[in-house]
Amino acid sequence: MTEPLLAVRGLTTEFPTRAGVVGAVREVSFDVNAGEIVGLVGESGSGKSVTGFSILGLIDPPGRIASGSVKLAGRELVGMAPRDLRAVRGREIAMVFQDPAATLNPVLRIGDQMALAIHAHERVSEAAARARVAEVLTLVGIPDAARRLDAYPHQFSGGMRQRVAIATALLNRPKLIICDEPTTALDVSVQAQILTEMRALARDTGTAMVWISHDLATVSALASRILVMYAGRVIEQGPIRSVLSEPRHPYTAGLLASLPARSEAGADLPQIPGAPPSMLALPKGCAFAPRCGFASPACEADPDPTLAADRLWRCHHPQGIAA
Repeated sequence: MTEPLLAVRGLTTEFPTRAGVVGAVREVSFDVNAGEIVGLVGESGSGKSVTGFSILGLIDPPGRIASGSVKLAGRELVGMAPRDLRAVRGREIAMVFQDPAATLNPVLRIGDQMALAIHAHERVSEAAARARVAEVLTLVGIPDAARRLDAYPHQFSGGMRQRVAIATALLNRPKLIICDEPTTALDVSVQAQILTEMRALARDTGTAMVWISHDLATVSALASRILVMYAGRVIEQGPIRSVLSEPRHPYTAGLLASLPARSEAGADLPQIPGAPPSMLALPKGCAFAPRCGFASPACEADPDPTLAADRLWRCHHPQGIAA
């Protein structure tokens, strides 16, 4: 069996506060294969972004990875020396953040700041660096890229700035890119263009991606597999078509039911009742039980993960959803 490019096992990330310890990510495990796009979805506060930051070792103190393993191509990243980890970031694994305006330095020309990402990992001439920058900008759909190298971020539209952020992540030809809701702030037409380009990049370059989003529709158009997070834990995962057509967790079913495309025109959208729990005071047993229409006394015990073929879920009553 081929070893996965990314293997996350039992990842737990905590943030000590005056009120107690927040377990933002709890025993998360999943794999990503080379050239694969995996979607990571859930409501705000479910632990999606913290999972991405934990994989790259970007958790600032006093936050910490309390336990677990993150292996990239068989190499353990948790506990790696900071100097070694900096050499891995950008070269073998990269990240595209949600807000390109915060990612790009407003006082540096696009070509100069992108070239810095190349010089951080290898010794090349300035001319060679600029040539590669222009090549990658063209790859993500920036027209007349060589001429735009001397432009500043404010001279680009929001969609173009996001393309620049994606191009920066691609500069050193990483094996894996973690995309943290990179198209959320863009209009629908620009979003569709970027999704098409990202699919082509994964197919043509073999770069794997973890696509973090709260938008099931976007993930369904992009990913081959999906992981659904709730209260810091993966509660369901599997092939995208299988999970979306036959959800095995009531939270997944609730997210799907709230999609506008699944409702009649003019009808109120179904909602998941209640709100996500405080990570400082999680309910006993299943964290989703207080919002679940299938909850029973059995849900006071934490559900063990159920494995069936290429699917996984954590629920005491999955057959009720199917019915």
